[in-house]
Amino acid sequence: MKFVIKSISKNSGRLGQLRIKESQELATPLLMQTTKGGSIPYLTADAFEMVSNEQQLLQLTLSTMDQMAESLALWTRPLSDYVGLPGHNTVLMIRDPCETTPAGGNDRDVMPLFTRRGKESLTATQYMEMVAKFAPDVYQGLCDADTNPESTKKRVQKSVDRTERFMNECYALHGKEQRLANSTLLAPIVGGYNTFARTQSIKHAKEQPAGSYGGYILEGFHTNGLAATTLSAAQLLPIVEHCLQQLEDDKPRLMPGAFTPLLTLELIRRGVDVFDTSYAYCAAANYKALTFSYTKDAVQHAAFLDLTDDEIKEQFTPLLSGCTCLACSKHTRAYIHHLYKTHELLGPILLMIHNLHHYLGFFAAIRSSIAADQLPELIEHVRLQNTDAEIDYRIEANAKVISKAAMGKGFIAAAV
Repeated sequence: MKFVIKSISKNSGRLGQLRIKESQELATPLLMQTTKGGSIPYLTADAFEMVSNEQQLLQLTLSTMDQMAESLALWTRPLSDYVGLPGHNTVLMIRDPCETTPAGGNDRDVMPLFTRRGKESLTATQYMEMVAKFAPDVYQGLCDADTNPESTKKRVQKSVDRTERFMNECYALHGKEQRLANSTLLAPIVGGYNTFARTQSIKHAKEQPAGSYGGYILEGFHTNGLAATTLSAAQLLPIVEHCLQQLEDDKPRLMPGAFTPLLTLELIRRGVDVFDTSYAYCAAANYKALTFSYTKDAVQHAAFLDLTDDEIKEQFTPLLSGCTCLACSKHTRAYIHHLYKTHELLGPILLMIHNLHHYLGFFAAIRSSIAADQLPELIEHVRLQNTDAEIDYRIEANAKVISKAAMGKGFIAAAV
């Protein structure tokens, strides 16, 4: 994996080019496509081509794909071919950023892996053996990321110590696994919201021989799922800035999680390079279409359109005026609300198409703003949306009840 900085600005962050193997260069700040079980949520490969036909970086998660390891051990073609999305690059991560990761199960020499079948425990050796079966283009090192803003100092220090033990084995085994010869390892940086612990984690990574890893993944800030949308910028940003000041410029920095658009912009301004689409999924899973504006206009915008609101049942307009996605070009708010009411499978498909299209456009606007050194102006526009108060981008679980007969069909049933 090769990463090159194209431009860097104190006010607007940095632009880069990421090349994985012999693929085309991917522009950063970059949006990884979050998957579940190897598939983009709600969408087939053909449906996703209606969103984008450009090369993507697929975010695969071990917690949703561990059952595929045995068959993948016999697979000789790229991992992206196996999941039905050929031609794309792959990043294998441990946890699903779309769902809350349960706490606990942190024994000394094993890491808990929460799958659909329940909790499993992996040693560092077992983890590397499993990763070798997947043979992804990029993968994260094993780490204890079970920390959040409420974690105690003792829990934070344990996460750092356990991660160091795990990574000592990962570094040693990375060069020995033949199936990982062309894979890039990401060094995890953990330590919760403790600057001393974060510095200790960074120091351990930088002590490794040159070429041991190709980038960084900053973990341990949240428990994934909707929790990431509620993080306090005042609490998170100083810790992230503290970490980034100690990292080399020529290695990409990843931060998984459903960060709000506003927090994402602030992280980009400080130098984070790669994010994922879990925010777009979390909105869709809770019946919300993204409607915030990332282009300057004089119209007031809301963060979301709630498709469960009865007031839109006779609104024969697109989800978002001016949007060119398939959902907005061919269908109306009233029709998609009808799909929700009747539990039709097409409903979440159209909603996910819109949200992904909108978020990809958002990142294209971010790159353009950085190139023009105008990211602060974009941040202010996203913050206020031409209103007098800061927009709330947090996603709350939709508490509306769906009958048991509709469970598992179309729009998912929200927990109450």
